[in-house]
Amino acid sequence: IDSMVLQNDGVDVDSSSFVLIENCTFRTGDDAVAIKSGRDREGRDLAKPSENIVIRNNTCLEVHNGFAIGSEMSGSVRNVFIENNTIESGRNLIFFKSNLDRGGVVENVHVRNIRVDYASHNLIRFQTDYHGFRGGNHPPVFRNFRIENVTCKEAETGIRVEGHAEAPVTEVVIRDVTIEKAMKPVALNEHDRVELINVLINGREFGNPE
Repeated sequence: IDSMVLQNDGVDVDSSSFVLIENCTFRTGDDAVAIKSGRDREGRDLAKPSENIVIRNNTCLEVHNGFAIGSEMSGSVRNVFIENNTIESGRNLIFFKSNLDRGGVVENVHVRNIRVDYASHNLIRFQTDYHGFRGGNHPPVFRNFRIENVTCKEAETGIRVEGHAEAPVTEVVIRDVTIEKAMKPVALNEHDRVELINVLINGREFGNPE
């Protein structure tokens, strides 16, 4: 899928179940693949989640962002498997995004066997202050994530997690991640619950802060 116009995604999965995306090549001006389920009150009222989704054996060439969930995820997203994918370059490459207008739950997400060359922003990012916030008070919930066996040559930031204090990101395990070079290796909030196991960045092993 070749679409380098800014804000053109490759594939958007919206309020859909039993989806398989495999053996595709992406070159996009926004997300290669984005999983969504409606926006703000309309999405919460409809309450139709995206669920049971497999994204595997794909190649991303030059993309704006890589594999994303959100930011429109108000109807919730669950049971997502992202595996055996390659990304040459982009900004935020494994990207979970929302804000306080959204509400909704993202849970049971499994990411493994991802090879990345260059992330100009973040290799792995959880963002809960995504742009477009209009003053709501519906904290999104992110829980039960497993991210493992990810390699990256270079990133500005390796792992960035930005959960809200009133709705922390929880039950996240990041295991067997190697980043050869990162200007900022890890940025975690104290209230977020993220376990780092065998994470090697700039030749140094990173675990959880005391």
